[in-house]
Amino acid sequence: MENKRLELVIHEAGCMIMVAPLSLGGHAYEDLIDGVFAGEGEESWREMVERGAMMPMTLYQDDGYAVRVVLGDLMEQEAAEWTARVQWKLYIPCGKLLVTGALDNEEGFTAANDGDDFWLGCYVDVPPGDYQVEVYSYPPGDLTTGWGQIENYDGNGLFEPTEGIEPEKPIDYFRRTRPDEEPPRWIAEDYFAENQYIQFIVHLSPLTKELPLPEFEEGDFLQWRFRKPESCPLGILSQSLKKE
Repeated sequence: MENKRLELVIHEAGCMIMVAPLSLGGHAYEDLIDGVFAGEGEESWREMVERGAMMPMTLYQDDGYAVRVVLGDLMEQEAAEWTARVQWKLYIPCGKLLVTGALDNEEGFTAANDGDDFWLGCYVDVPPGDYQVEVYSYPPGDLTTGWGQIENYDGNGLFEPTEGIEPEKPIDYFRRTRPDEEPPRWIAEDYFAENQYIQFIVHLSPLTKELPLPEFEEGDFLQWRFRKPESCPLGILSQSLKKE
């Protein structure tokens, strides 16, 4: 499979991120609004997910986010620093990977080039095929609650930690696990520029085996798996997006 890396920004997200083939398993996107998405279609939302026609995940707020799409191997930092992950499959015979934060886009979707930004979503050209797909979330700007669980060190944060996650003050976490390094500004001063860091990586690799059915949360969205990395994340710096 060819190697490919591409970064993009989605500005408007309705508290979700969804990846899917642009062909959506044979459904016209506009027909899904009043059908599957409204719970009134011949096929259910969950059935579409289970057969690899879409992967929708909820976020705790509707902020926009920066996405990196990766075909090929992840870099060491990308594999080490994620705080939430979903793993499933997508069948993409159309060769177009939809990435969106909204279920309704009357204007349709256009192709993404590296460094592009979009209001609601776009598609990325990929070789047609069957894919194993991981969607990873990273701080700063993690919208899955993963980082929020970790930094809930005083018990007064917004997000109750998942079993196995020990909350810790970010600067203490950094100094404990990276004692010989200087903390990035987003940890030391709680500041980072817009589009400076990637929030999500969508990783595609060939589907070579049957995958266990993922867990679902309320509304039949895919359930994030949360974790606290062994070493404090540094943040995945964008290589191509404009920093503001």
